[in-house]
Amino acid sequence: MKPSNALLGMSVVAVLASICGYSARMAVAQQNVGSSQSAEKLPPDVHPETLARISWATRDEFAKPEDQAAFDRAIAAAPMYANPKNGEIAGNGMRLHIPIVHIAYRDTIQNLNRDNGLDPRYSQLATLVACRETNEEYDWVEHERNSEKVLPRNIVEIIRNKQDTKGLEEKDALVIQFGRELYHQPKVSSRTYADMVRLFGQRGTLAITLIMAHYTDNAMLYRAFDQHLDPSKKRPFPDVVALEAAH
Repeated sequence: MKPSNALLGMSVVAVLASICGYSARMAVAQQNVGSSQSAEKLPPDVHPETLARISWATRDEFAKPEDQAAFDRAIAAAPMYANPKNGEIAGNGMRLHIPIVHIAYRDTIQNLNRDNGLDPRYSQLATLVACRETNEEYDWVEHERNSEKVLPRNIVEIIRNKQDTKGLEEKDALVIQFGRELYHQPKVSSRTYADMVRLFGQRGTLAITLIMAHYTDNAMLYRAFDQHLDPSKKRPFPDVVALEAAH
């Protein structure tokens, strides 16, 4: 196994092991630096340019030639990381502080999106379920917008508001149920797993699980580094707002 694949494999195992009992918390965005919008002041440990506790990665921070070379490869493949906009460092931008890890994650999610064998509808569905069940608003905002191309609006709202899936097509309801069990039960039930394999095959079931694991990994980063979101993009989850208010 290649080092990058081994690293990612260990990460996925760790993420899935930590899923059960996930606490209800999302990264709350309060300010868009450089805009005239009114918002609460950012916490003192949050960088205004990244809206997170971690700064942008720069080539100057690396002393080892191999790290510099990996950083250069990462920037060449995604120039946006050389000059990110306020608050857009999130996700793989954070991983760029360890360039070879950044590259491994980038390649893995690109390969997974390209070769998962799923209809794009179910890839997007799995992504939204993962973002919602971890209360991870940062990636939710982007994928909610992208989902318009492949998912009916009522399905998005059912995921967002954690509503009953009765009346949905069997595959749509099953992916939502699978995700809810994955995040909130000790393990996915035998019946749900069997239905997943019946409808998506073993490969498709694995792909959906890996997609959910990837966005769970992102959620852990955002919680550790207190990633905030441009207030103009916020559409907070109703139950999380109530929980935040209660505390």
